[in-house]
This record gives sequence, C-alpha cells and structure tokens, in this order.
Amino acid sequence: MTNPKTSVAELPSDEVVQNMDTNVLSWFKKRNGDTLKGALAFVPWVLQQSHAERADSLNEKQIVVHQGEGAVVFSDASGFTALTERLAKRSDGAELLSKCLTDFFTPLIDLINAYRGDVIKFSGDALTVYFPAFDDTKSPKYNNVVPPHGTWGLPDLGPMATAVLRACACCIEIHKRLHMFDTGIDGVFLCLHIGVGCGDVHILQVGGAVPPETHVPRLEYFIAGPPLEQIAEAEPLAKNGETCLSPQAWKHVKSCVMEGETPELRPEFHLLTRMDEQQYTFPTVKHAAQENDNRAAQQFSSFHLPIIRRYIPSAVYKQIECGTLTYVNEMRNISVIFISGIGLNVMSETGPAQVQELVASVQKACYQHEGTLNKFLIDDKGMLFLLVFGLPPLVHTDDPTRAVLACLDMVKVFKRLRLVGRFGVTTGKSYCGVCGSARRMEYTVLGDCVNLSARLMSRAPKMGILCDDKTKLRCSTEIIFNAMAPIKVKGKSAFIPIFQPAAKEADAVVGLTSEMKISFPWHESPFGDMSSLTAGEYQEAVIRLCSIKSWQGIRRACEMLGGDFKNEIHNDQAVPIPERGSLPPNGPFAKGGVVVLEGPTGIGKTEVAEHMVTHALVTFRAFPVFGSMGPRPGDAVKLGAQLLESTIGIFRATRVLPANQFEAVKTLAGAKFSDKLPSLKQIIEQGGSKDQLSNEKSKELLEISLEVVVHLLTEFSQTSSVIMSLQFEYGTSLFPKKFEDQTIFWNAVTTLYSDFIKPQPASSKPRVMILVCRDSQPPRAPWNAAVEHAKGMKTLLSLEGLDEDAISQYVSSYLNLPPDSLVPPPLRHFVSQVTLGNPLYIRETIDELSVHHIQLNQGAGGQIRSVEVKDIDKVNVSEWGHTQMVGNTVCRLEALDPLESAVLKMSTCFVGAFTLGDLSASTCPRWADSTNLDFLLLFQAIRNLLQVDMIESVDPPTDDLRSSPIEEVTDPNARKLQYFQTRNLLIRQVGGAMVLEVQKKSVKRQALIDRALLRELPIKMAKLATKRKQQHIPWYYEVHLRGSLN
Repeated sequence: MTNPKTSVAELPSDEVVQNMDTNVLSWFKKRNGDTLKGALAFVPWVLQQSHAERADSLNEKQIVVHQGEGAVVFSDASGFTALTERLAKRSDGAELLSKCLTDFFTPLIDLINAYRGDVIKFSGDALTVYFPAFDDTKSPKYNNVVPPHGTWGLPDLGPMATAVLRACACCIEIHKRLHMFDTGIDGVFLCLHIGVGCGDVHILQVGGAVPPETHVPRLEYFIAGPPLEQIAEAEPLAKNGETCLSPQAWKHVKSCVMEGETPELRPEFHLLTRMDEQQYTFPTVKHAAQENDNRAAQQFSSFHLPIIRRYIPSAVYKQIECGTLTYVNEMRNISVIFISGIGLNVMSETGPAQVQELVASVQKACYQHEGTLNKFLIDDKGMLFLLVFGLPPLVHTDDPTRAVLACLDMVKVFKRLRLVGRFGVTTGKSYCGVCGSARRMEYTVLGDCVNLSARLMSRAPKMGILCDDKTKLRCSTEIIFNAMAPIKVKGKSAFIPIFQPAAKEADAVVGLTSEMKISFPWHESPFGDMSSLTAGEYQEAVIRLCSIKSWQGIRRACEMLGGDFKNEIHNDQAVPIPERGSLPPNGPFAKGGVVVLEGPTGIGKTEVAEHMVTHALVTFRAFPVFGSMGPRPGDAVKLGAQLLESTIGIFRATRVLPANQFEAVKTLAGAKFSDKLPSLKQIIEQGGSKDQLSNEKSKELLEISLEVVVHLLTEFSQTSSVIMSLQFEYGTSLFPKKFEDQTIFWNAVTTLYSDFIKPQPASSKPRVMILVCRDSQPPRAPWNAAVEHAKGMKTLLSLEGLDEDAISQYVSSYLNLPPDSLVPPPLRHFVSQVTLGNPLYIRETIDELSVHHIQLNQGAGGQIRSVEVKDIDKVNVSEWGHTQMVGNTVCRLEALDPLESAVLKMSTCFVGAFTLGDLSASTCPRWADSTNLDFLLLFQAIRNLLQVDMIESVDPPTDDLRSSPIEEVTDPNARKLQYFQTRNLLIRQVGGAMVLEVQKKSVKRQALIDRALLRELPIKMAKLATKRKQQHIPWYYEVHLRGSLN
C-alpha cells in the first residue's frame, strides 16, 4: 500500500519547479487539473463563494462559513427504492443503477445550475438546494436594462423575491421535463415532489477528526435555518409532480405564479401550478439568472485542492486522483446506522459549538471502529447522521459487529452531551457509489437496507438501538441481542423482526482456573481463528492440526519443547501438574527466553501456542500467565487485567487465597502496593467491562498492573517456572488507530521483558515469554528487545501454510476419513490452490464444498468408505462472502491504493498473461496523450502487487503476438517485454467478482485494440516511410509527360 500522505499529482516545491523539465511540469499541472475537475463536483458553490470573499472562512476552526438569506428547495424522488431493490438482484445491477442515476440527475442538476441554484446535500435520492438572494443590480454583469427576474418593463422584485421566483421557475421546468422519468427497468418510473421555503440561511462546517485511512481531517458541511423547517412541512404536502410553497415563500411570489388546489390539512401552504405567464416565464427567468451568474469567477483552483479534499471521502478523492472513479459504483454488503439527535438549537448563540463537539465525538467513535460518516444534516426534527460500515477501504468481515459497538459508544456520547439519540442498524446489499452528475455529485448509499435503518431509527426508544435480523445473525459473540415485538414499517407488507443489542460482559477467568484447567484468552475472544468453538472443540482442532508431523509449525515447536506432540494432554479435563518438572536439555524452556509465533490469520499460531503452554505445564511445571490486547479500542486495561487475574490464578494453585479477586490481590501485594489498591480494584472491575476510559487513564492503569505483575511473578518464579503468553490480535482492523494500541502492546512487552524475562538470576526457575502476533515487526512499531532476543536465539517462528501432502492429511482428518482413505486428487488440488495451505481456509473450503460438491459414501456400519467430488471446476469461490477466507481477501483488496486496486481488478479480466501495455490501454493509452510518467505510475502499481504476491511475473507465451517486430529488428538489445499473471485462484475469483461486466468488456476490447496497433501499425508506418522516400510523380504529370513524348 502506498503512503496515504503521498498525493499522486502533488506539485513539487518552487525550487524544484525551476529546474524541472517543461514536459514533467505540464504533466503535474494536467494531473492536478484533472483532479480539480473531478473534485469540484463534490463541493457546493457556496463554499467556494465564501472562500473567495474571505480567505480564512474555510479554516478548520471556523464553524459558520456562510450567513445569508434565500430560498431553499427540497426535492424528493419516488421510485428509487423499487428500482434499487430490483437491480440489487441482478449481476449488472450496479452499472444499470449508476446509469439510471446519471441519466436522471444530470438534467436535474443542469436545470438547478441554470437557475443559479446550489445543490447543498444529497439525501439518498433527495436534494437540498439553496437559491441565494443576490442583489444582481450591483453585479458587474448587470446591464441596467432588464431586471434580474428577466421581464423587461416590470419593476425589480428585490433579492429575496427574485431568489424564490427562480426556485419556483426551476421547479416548474423540472416537473415539465422529468415527471414520470422512464428508467427503462421493469416499468419503474421516477417522480419528484418538492417543497420550497425561504428565510435566513447558515452554512456550517463541523467535525475535523482524522479518519483511520488518511492524514486529512474530515469536515462535514450542512445548511441550517428556518427554511429547513418550512420545507420539512411543505414537501410531504406535495404529491408526485407537485411543488408546495411555505407561507413565507408564497408571500414573495403570490403575484408572480398561479396557485393550485389548497392542501386540506394545511391551508396556509400553497401548491404551485405554473408561472403567471403574462408577467413571467421560466425561460426568461432562467436566461436572466444565467446572464447575471458570476460564480465561475469564484471557483476553486488547483491550489485549493488541500481545502477541497477535507469535504470528500478520502477513498473517493484517491480514486479521483488516480482517474479510477468509474470503479467506485458497486453493489456491496454494508451495515448502515441512522442516528436521530434532538435537544440542540443550531441557530442559538452556543449552538454551533455544541454541534461541533457532537459531530467530532461521533466521528471519533465511528473512526475508532473503522467506519465512515457518510452524511450529517439538520432539519425540523433535529440532527440526522448516516454512518456506513463496509465502504472501501474500510471493509471488514465483522462490519455488523463494528456498527453495533460504535452505536453503543455513541449512546455514551449523547448521554455525556445531554442530548437524546435514537439509533437504527441494518445490514444488507445496497448501491454504494456516486450520485449526481459531472457538475455536482456526492458519494452515497441507496437501497432497502438504508431505508429500513431510517425506519428502525424512528421507532427506537430514547437512547435506544434497534437492529434487524441480518445484523443480529452476522454479529459476533461480543454482542447479545434481546428480541423485541416485530413491527410494521412504511414500504413493507410483512412484520419486521427487531432486536435490541447490548455488549456482552466478559465473565470467564483467563489462566489457570480453580478446576485446574487452562482457560486461554483466544477461547473467549471473538476474533480468534475458531471463535465459535467450545474449549473442548478447540482442543480437538489443536490435535487435528498439530498431529501433522510434517508441518513446519509443530516441528519447530517440538524441537523447542524437546519432545513429540502428545494428543492425550489436550482434553477438557483438569491438567495433571507434576510435583517436579523435567526440563528439556536446552532452548528457551530450559534456560528462559522469548518465543515469537507470527503469521497471518488462520495459519495456526494459537494452536501451536496452546500446545506449548499445555506441554510446558504438564511436563516442565511451568505455570501459565496470559495477556491479550486488541482489536477493539480501549483494550489496554484488558491486557493489564488478564495479566493480573492469571497471575492470581497460578498463586491459587500453590496456596490458599480469598475467593474475591481484589481481596486476593490485597493479600499478595501486601503493604508495598497499598497506595495502588484503589487502582488495582478499578483494573479488576474494568477488565471485563466495555466502558471505555480515556487513553491516559488506561495507560496509567496498565502501568500499575505491569508493576504489580512483575513483582508477584518474580516472587513466584523462585519456586516454579513461569510461561507468559502475550497475544496482540488485529482482528479485522486495517488501520490500527494511529497505531496507538499496537504501540501500547509492544511497550508493555518491552517492560515485561526488561523487568522480568531478561533479569533471570541463577536461583530463579526458567521464565519464558511467548508472543503471538500477526507481525512481530509491524510498520511504525518501536524496536523491540524481546523480538530481537528471539531472533538471536532463533526462536522466532514465522508459520507457513501446509504443503499439498499435509493438506491431504488435514482434509482427511477434518472429514473423519479412515486412515487408509485417500482424498481425491481433484479435491486436494483445488483446496491447495484456493487456500494456499491456510488451515482456517481449508476448513471453510471443505465446509462450503460439503454442501453441493462433496459426497461422503458410508458403509453398512456408518463408516465412511469413500469421498466423491462433483463439479468442483464450476465452484465460484467469490460467492462465499461469509467466510473468513473470502472476507479477508476482499478486505485485503479493498485496502489497496486505488491504482493498485484498479490494476489488480483489470488483471483478472485476462485468462492468460498480460503486459503493461494491456493495462495502459484502458487507463493511459500509448496512442493517446499519455506520457512516460503515466506508464511509470502504472508500472509502480504492478511492482507493488508483485511484492505482496498478488500477481506474478511469468515467461512470455509461446504464441504471443504482442511484441513489435520492428523493434526486434532495429534494436536487438532492446529490453524484453515483461509479462504478468494473476495465478492465485482466490484473488483471481474474488477480484474478478468486483469488476462490472461492462468494465471487463472495455478492458478486453482496449487491450485487443492496443495489441493490434502494436503489431500492425509499426509495419504499416515503416512501409509508409519507405514509400515517402521514393520519387513520386503525380499521375496527371505522368500522363502529360507521356503524351508530350509521343
């Protein structure tokens, strides 16, 4: 992944520019110009106007960026829900919906711009539009002849009335041109109903928290003021094809337009039918608005890109920079949160500051769980937040869990600020992409799942959370759900089952229990490789994997332990602890030291660690102590609490202590730590709680727990060995928040190593530390003495996958086949290709294949005789999205840099090998206005993918026709064409499923054209050059010459 701080087309410094080649400089300017063109569509005119009038108006600390007056229009479209539901079931649904959105919104936004309207917000399929009240008579463009309303001979109406008149004329033309818009999809038509209000308007920007995937703070702008309350009442009174005006708006234009039927329920509101065409027409109003429009002079330039990107989701901005915005639109599974907040008046004196604190707090809670705040707006009912979990690059297999945990954290935010919040959480497939036109667009989510979330929010109790059944089913064991009475919601004929979530409190003791069993932290952790298994089932899984003697992981572990793997020590019974341990002749378990187990998710780290700990206890009398951390925020206290509780557990095995944990700590700590007893009590109580503490308080409590644990273990190790197992679990986190948790964990490891492991006196029994982690040297983590010790002693074990023979043994054991049964070669080969030997992925693959593709034939006694494999060549792995294997692969692909992601997706379109030219044909064709810098960026993306083994460099195909024959002849020493291929079946199928059909066809077509040109064009150009060198006599001269000679 590239550095998120590096901009693709970031202009160099002035000193570098002076010495730069003009072609290179022009490339930078062109790239920034293209980025600006795409980015401007995400920023409303009013922000650009505000910055033009006052340069510091968009300063990050400035909340109110615009104060003015004008008309506000809320336009809501009906029919999008039905359209999205139907297209969600189609393979080409995303591209069809994207086309429908573009076809509908392009003329709509063009009309709004023509009347000097400014689209402030997209609310799904609805628009909030601001028509500012400008005094055009003072504009340099004003001709002093025709009034701003456009009708010569009539007096000027004034800025406010003109703004409302423009809004009305715009609404009339919109209905004329777009009413009953035919989508061309199953008879679905789109209609608009519109509300219009007017008055004082404020534009505010709030937030400023930094998302986990970037370094740029994210700001949310929104519109507030009395017109928002007016349109919230007016819009529901309008039917499809109608526009309703508030009393305040009607007052300004009642002599300019014609009124329809009076709304029965609210007679003070007015329905608009048409202009009073004896005075005004919408063409003249539109022409005058365009004549006096000077917004282009206030438009942002490329120097303002750092300002613009604050208002654009970082993933979308990167796609704009890389020119890959077309890959944004897709149907994907997401978890959606709608939040309604009341109790705050934005227009009051303290309102803006209160909104700022609320939005910043919600952003932080969302970003801690790696989610996205997609929308924030305010209407007559209060504040509305739309948060989404599962948008690129923040895609996780446990997004539903993250969404619910974020809600629980945000409930605390609302309570702290004394506001009332209601929360709705749903999970499902929705359209995620840009909505709008090339002039004005936003990244949004649309679909039934999104609508249902809003419905659940409106039905939730104060400070309550309601979830749908899909969210409940896909959440981990961290959360418990209470079933509520099913409810009826708008747009659904059937009752909807709903649930109230609550965080599950940790109740299991980690370490040596009173029954003399070992309770491992990964047995209780929902992030482990086999989180759904019981302790007994987990031990069976340990036996199944560690019984494979040829596997590198268990072979190295047994070498360090000085003995073979023993099945019988892994059972759900009390552990037989010997009176005296028998230490191995050498290694860390004989003299003390550090063992590091590292590797990707599912590779078998915890199985090996469990065997090491169990073997050490029953053979060496080495008592276990545990500590784990991550991946949820605020786990520093959990690490300290587990270390403290498991330390108490080993003391209980050797002496009598009070049953209460805190009383036991008091007994053990003695007078030395009397001043720290209140903190120790808080550590024990907080360890199983989900209530988060401040970072400073968490670190303070962790330091105290480490100090006490080191003191107690130093005393304990005088008589018995200690084996300390520390685990850092990333879970599915892609961007550990500023790497704070990672840094805290490795600092704790350093403290325990320096204060306990390293200083081992001769009188002490061996002290061993086992580190279980994904990467022992993660980027940006501090240098660690414990890891360096393991390297020096050659006890750092990087686990690898199973080879094909070991896979066969593992599959046979997992299917409970007889010892003499053989796994069919097609099954063994397929599993090997897809899983690359990862034990977790092997289990998931066999589970999925067992549904339709594996048949176990049993004999008379019920014993399995043989395995039959059916249609395994037709398996589509990408459909297994609920598995860790596919889910983690999706997360890995989504976390790539946009250009790298685009390259990988394009590479899946080719059955065989491809070249740089094949890819550049779709992004920067050599026959167009591309430069070597464009090719260099593309080649760098290929190099990055090669380094992470997502694509491979391959030999040229024997029948390849891509190399230019002219180059081979003229320059035999020219560099040979490089070929690449995506051979990893898992990445190929998952990546290919993320490419739309129209994109696949385009990539193939452009590559074929490029190959044909590369092969044929040089030959034809060479022939043409040869022909031009020959003497040529025009035919008419030739005829004349022959005639004269005769």
